[in-house]
Amino acid sequence: MAPFDQTGNNGSRVQVNSRWAVAGCPWLWLLALLAVGCSRAPTVVPPQPMEAQHFQGKRGGVSVGVDPYIMADRVVQTFRGGDNFAGSGVLPIQVTIENGSGEEISVNSRDFRLARPDAQPAAPLSAQDAFSLVKLRIQYWALIPIVGTSVTAARNEPILKDLEARQMREGNIPPGGTTTGFVYFQVDEALKDLAGAVMVVVAKGLSGQDLIYEIAIEGRRDMTPRISPSGPAGSPAPSKPAPSEPKKPQDPTRIEGTGGGVIIRSPAQ
Repeated sequence: MAPFDQTGNNGSRVQVNSRWAVAGCPWLWLLALLAVGCSRAPTVVPPQPMEAQHFQGKRGGVSVGVDPYIMADRVVQTFRGGDNFAGSGVLPIQVTIENGSGEEISVNSRDFRLARPDAQPAAPLSAQDAFSLVKLRIQYWALIPIVGTSVTAARNEPILKDLEARQMREGNIPPGGTTTGFVYFQVDEALKDLAGAVMVVVAKGLSGQDLIYEIAIEGRRDMTPRISPSGPAGSPAPSKPAPSEPKKPQDPTRIEGTGGGVIIRSPAQ
């Protein structure tokens, strides 16, 4: 390690090894340990039963459920470095596949696509490519010699391992088997709404025939997820109709549906 010069008490120049200079300041290492130790453990995402999946499709006895993690709060709670996902355009989508057919099927997430209006279908990112977008880059720790770069590297390593551990694995699913994992896509950082998006999932049977699922998905970054008391987990609660003002008998009748639609009926109807 290259030494640096320091002026002694008698005015002479002495060389001091930077390694020992840093080691002589134990508070620097304490700060480094605190920075690494403050990293939060990621949330474990247990596989959900297919009936709890809000977006799903079934074909040939094989069921596919899709769960997009577009809301920033949900991503932050689940992934290490999740607060960098939205600003980097990384969209994690959890895919669950249940093989209810009588034969083994194979799955490779590289065959999946995310189709959006007015855009070419996007291929998924590898865990390494997603990491290159969300990793920590410039921090105040970099101002501290030696320790700064070490701390940044130490905080980035769990982010990469977390992305790799959660990524959907390529492999075969036996009859009655289930697999689940995340597929990462890059979208526009300004994207707030997934309305009109379609997740394309591909599975292959032993005969080589492709099972293709085109599952419409939705979700917004600026909405808090709600759980309906009578519906499956993760499904939004039905909206309540807005109170209407009393109307005269001759006025048209206004009916507001639970989905937000409005029907106007005249008195003659």
